[in-house]
Amino acid sequence: MQARESLANESIEYRRSLALPGVEVLEVRQSLREWRVIPDSYAVVVFRTWQGRARTRGQVHVAKPGLAFCNLPGEVTIGNPHAAGSFDVLQLQPGLFLQWLEEQQPRSVRPDWAQIMKPISEPLRRHFSGFFDEFQPSAPAMQVQSRLQELSELMIAELIQGARPPRPNAGASLRGAARMRECLNEEGLHVDLDTLAQRAGLSRFQALRAFKQRYGLPPHAYQLCLRMNLARRLLVEGAPAADVAQRCGFADQSHFNRHFKRFNAVTPMQYARAHAPTRRNAGGRGTPNPLLSRTDR
Repeated sequence: MQARESLANESIEYRRSLALPGVEVLEVRQSLREWRVIPDSYAVVVFRTWQGRARTRGQVHVAKPGLAFCNLPGEVTIGNPHAAGSFDVLQLQPGLFLQWLEEQQPRSVRPDWAQIMKPISEPLRRHFSGFFDEFQPSAPAMQVQSRLQELSELMIAELIQGARPPRPNAGASLRGAARMRECLNEEGLHVDLDTLAQRAGLSRFQALRAFKQRYGLPPHAYQLCLRMNLARRLLVEGAPAADVAQRCGFADQSHFNRHFKRFNAVTPMQYARAHAPTRRNAGGRGTPNPLLSRTDR
């Protein structure tokens, strides 16, 4: 009876995105089952509340929150919980993982984990959690690609045997950052990180670091600002919020509403209502400040 009840409470979700080929996320909640797997990819398990024992490579490791379990392709892993718990898994195809190392590390660094079960820092834990939360099939390509690149830098620095701090190329990076900014402004709201890196002549890793160093925010955050600028213009022109959400690349109107209020302190409807008198005036001058026009709250 207890086993049936525990399985009924268990939730398991696999997620993939066309924007990140070679990446898969497994979200496990309230699991009491024994896990037996032979992964065909590099895998990092981040424990939220799950506690138990994990056996691999002839060793038994104690698992608990605050630790990450790092597995190699083809290695048999058996996990036995002490009680129902939750964890997340990031799975990376070998080709992608090797590409990361090639971009970020000297050739002498090999694709091997420093430890099988390893404590992770608070910054790395936050980056894992943020990526797992944002990695949805409908998420903008630039957003999830940038988040993964940021995560990869911390992962390699903390989890890979012999990893070294990356060596920036200042001159190429500054020129590349300026070219990426031009690309974001010229090529619309749906350009992804791969395209930006190609335009700048940099790797994705270099592109992300260069842009953030030059402009103070990552490319996906800059792209979101551009989306907000367009959204405000469309709302002032009288476009319905649902149409604005679609034209500006948001997954749905709810997603658009959350971002718009975070940026502007008012909802799209409040913003549009504040500008309604302006649209009735010829020339559209004298635009009221929506932050001061909140009578419909």
